[in-house]
Amino acid sequence: MFGKKILISGAVSVFVLALTQTAEANTSTKFPWDSALKQLADSLTGPVAFSLGLFMIVCGFCAIAFVGSELGGWVKWVALSAILAGMLGAAPTVLSMFGLQSALIC
Repeated sequence: MFGKKILISGAVSVFVLALTQTAEANTSTKFPWDSALKQLADSLTGPVAFSLGLFMIVCGFCAIAFVGSELGGWVKWVALSAILAGMLGAAPTVLSMFGLQSALIC
């Protein structure tokens, strides 16, 4: 019984290894979705994203600064999330102003 499980797991591992070599052989760099992802990345790092990011940061800080003590738990969480999302949206443009590059997730 134990030998049969080892034989089956060995056959499955050899099959998986054979598939990985086939997958590595495909080195095509052009995929149909490359242009769409590039366009999405450009629009997520452009001036509109920077403006929206700054707007979200300012609104979040104003909400916490002026009404912070009266905000409920989830409303304060939303304000902090707006600040974080604004920072993430504006980060590529801010870093490029200093001559640095940021990683794009897409």
